[in-house]
Amino acid sequence: MAGKKKDEGQEYSSNWGGARANAGRPKKEYIENVKEIMSEHIDQNMVMEKLGELINKGDYRAIEMFMKYVHGTPKQTVDVSMDAKQDINFTLSNLINFKDKE
Repeated sequence: MAGKKKDEGQEYSSNWGGARANAGRPKKEYIENVKEIMSEHIDQNMVMEKLGELINKGDYRAIEMFMKYVHGTPKQTVDVSMDAKQDINFTLSNLINFKDKE
């Protein structure tokens, strides 16, 4: 009953909210079953040959996929620079104000 609003005077139904059948991430057994079925019907050698053909043609996506699976994605770096004008000395009370200051 998702999206349905409660009418005046109506009690809440036990069908409102909570878990839904077949909702959420697929179960591990389901994913393993799909992998097994695909492995039975798809020739891995043919897939590798096709990937090689695409790489030889210069297909950027095929090259990128090969590099990511064989060598992993490159390490991401973040440059953090600060100047002397920034004050890094603070307290938690300076970050969070629970009451308005008078």
